[in-house]
Amino acid sequence: MPLGRPGSALPAGVCTPGELDRAAAILDPRRSREFVEARLALRCLVAELVGADLRLLVPVYRCPDCGPGEHGAPGFALARAVPGAAHDDGGPLPLPVAASMSRAGGWALLAAEVTPPEREVGATPPRIGVDLARVADFRGAIPDAAFSAAERRRVSAAEDPPTEAARLWVRKEALLKALGAGLRVHPAAVSTGGDSRVEDLDREALGLPAGFVAALAQI
Repeated sequence: MPLGRPGSALPAGVCTPGELDRAAAILDPRRSREFVEARLALRCLVAELVGADLRLLVPVYRCPDCGPGEHGAPGFALARAVPGAAHDDGGPLPLPVAASMSRAGGWALLAAEVTPPEREVGATPPRIGVDLARVADFRGAIPDAAFSAAERRRVSAAEDPPTEAARLWVRKEALLKALGAGLRVHPAAVSTGGDSRVEDLDREALGLPAGFVAALAQI
């Protein structure tokens, strides 16, 4: 989805205090709005998937290092009462939803999946990760340190090295997001070649303009 278009309204929903603090800390007004817009859009997507009242949907981000907060893997819960209601029967109910989001070059890529009800009790819930990159960001300099020796050779031999570097990068990022590791794992140590958990996404099918690459990982 495009972000920050002139005259466009923000998606429905209300930011959490933590999200507002993070947005305020982004000095570039356009990027600050894009952050808010993407966060709210992901919330709208999840609410639509589960058929929930958007007012009851509570974002629950979790970082392996910091625990629950405003960053890390996105999760969601359902409040038992609309905020401000006269009564509340208890804390939010966690939703069986895997979600991921990526922003680049004024665009956002969103993904969400609901855990099937027939999934075995005690089974590890599915996890997904998406990543989006603008090839132009790799034309000035390719981050060689992010790639293994074999990947660097692949990039060098490619017809369009920046595009291949961007493609390899989004595959790594998507997989690391799905694994819940993020950049705590050095990207050069992660190879996605032949990994069936990761797939390149069709830019045109996603409605992305030329010059973008995207990937999806499902665990």
